[in-house]
Amino acid sequence: MDFSLLLPVEVSAELGRRVRARRVLLNISIEELARRIGFSDQTLSAFERTGNCTLTNFARILEALDAAHELQHVLQPQTKSIAAMREQSAVKNRKRPYRKKEVAR
Repeated sequence: MDFSLLLPVEVSAELGRRVRARRVLLNISIEELARRIGFSDQTLSAFERTGNCTLTNFARILEALDAAHELQHVLQPQTKSIAAMREQSAVKNRKRPYRKKEVAR
């Protein structure tokens, strides 16, 4: 699934579905996982349906599912070659678009 084609609410829902799929694959009941992370069953169930929770709680869920390592490459800075950096510096500075001045009335 290409997340770049999804709306933020769709990305969240997909992450909730993936958490549920991983929990089921590991044969962990919703009650057991909720107990491990200190959530109520209803809160965890709501997350699996909607994907809505805080980032801290999402990290707790991933840790309990032994999946925190999968975040390793999220937003990791991209390294560039020397040639790419030279090419980028050769590009002229971006200029602001022209804006028509409003006449005071």
